[in-house]
Amino acid sequence: MILLSGCNQIEYASRKTPHLNILLEQSLQRSDMQIEPEFRDQKLLLDLDGDGALDLVRVVKNTINHKTGLEIIFGNHQSVEYLIAGKTLAGLDTDDLSVFQTYTIAPKHEKYVDLNVSIGENGDIPAMEDVPENQLVYLENDGIDIGMLESCGGGIIYMKNNQFHWIQSS
Repeated sequence: MILLSGCNQIEYASRKTPHLNILLEQSLQRSDMQIEPEFRDQKLLLDLDGDGALDLVRVVKNTINHKTGLEIIFGNHQSVEYLIAGKTLAGLDTDDLSVFQTYTIAPKHEKYVDLNVSIGENGDIPAMEDVPENQLVYLENDGIDIGMLESCGGGIIYMKNNQFHWIQSS
């Protein structure tokens, strides 16, 4: 698991994972996307698709609709995917990530409660041990944990069967 933020870390990671330079060169292939200025120095390196190669994730903004999303550059496939930024993702009730302030790695092999599925009868947030096993989400690969600094609200974007999914985790 690698979280990168800043030039020195990128240079170090580039020496340790040479394909990072290739990923950075592929960045922003769409002319309607730009790096979100607030997150310019933050990059996540993780294995979203479970192929063993690190993928690069950056926060971007669509210059046409001004909505925030993610640029995902897959290391092994050398392909680029843009999520949200005006498009919806199943389970997520917004097409704009601008309300979120933190982007970190949700480690693989962890279990999470999806509050879209497992909310209590009175709107209570259940403890993990109170949620039936079949309602827990198990991350086979790394995911992207997206949240807010001072309030509840956030979730995880992860891949399963080559498709992106969202779980509401807080």
